[in-house]
Amino acid sequence: MLTVPATPDTPIVKIKENKGKNGVKKAKGSDKTKVKHAQKKKPEHANDNKRDKINAKVKRSKDDRLRDSETILRLRAPDGRDMIALLSAVPIALLGADVVFADVPQDRLLTYRNCPPGLAKKDPPCVPPGLAKKGVTYEEWVTYDNERLDEIYLDQRRDYLDGGAVLEDDILLLSSAQISTLYGLRPTPEGERYALIDGQPVLLTDEDHTSLLWIHDLARVENLPGQLGIAPTAALTQDELRQTYNLPTLEAGYNYSVLNGELVTLEDSAYETLQMIRIARAIS
Repeated sequence: MLTVPATPDTPIVKIKENKGKNGVKKAKGSDKTKVKHAQKKKPEHANDNKRDKINAKVKRSKDDRLRDSETILRLRAPDGRDMIALLSAVPIALLGADVVFADVPQDRLLTYRNCPPGLAKKDPPCVPPGLAKKGVTYEEWVTYDNERLDEIYLDQRRDYLDGGAVLEDDILLLSSAQISTLYGLRPTPEGERYALIDGQPVLLTDEDHTSLLWIHDLARVENLPGQLGIAPTAALTQDELRQTYNLPTLEAGYNYSVLNGELVTLEDSAYETLQMIRIARAIS
């Protein structure tokens, strides 16, 4: 298991955010339009007004990405909230009907696949927002097995796979290879790649990765105050993110998340799909 060294002198910097016009070009050997920061029909569940409200994009060169990602990889997660340490101490376990969250210590709770930190303190706890609005209770959610979780995720993923356009995959800060090195993971099988959602490494197929790119496209990438950077391995609840990094409280219907080392703000529907990717594609 690879550890991430850090000293009091470890540099932390603000991730550069540059706004620019959308660049559009034709993809080679394809009739599809390759869009750097896409102007595409939004998933059916996305609200146009809210989409425009949070539409802020990051545009970086390869050199910028390399510099920023290497800086981020040197940052330490807060004590007790480093997913590398949590995963090495307690194996990821699937929840079952006999698991009662009240009996599980908080640090172990964060390692359970059905309850990522972003959902741990929701009401009801652990249930993705959209499912909670549909009446899914905590008691029902914790009994869902692999097959049911995958079914829910694949149904939500469909909204992001309409085939209209292709996003450049370098819009994500950390590469699959960097995540592999950070967590000491085996090389990915052909056609798959790693991503990192709220400290949890996930293994994605091409379709999973496409949906992740569109979720990132719907997000606003946040700049942390005071020239801070956020550790990519940090597994934090919404409250912990705000307290640790002095973030403002978001309006109802929006959520913070850390996606491939970047702090983003997402509307409930996109945030729920992101958490379902984390749950359904978690590496155990």
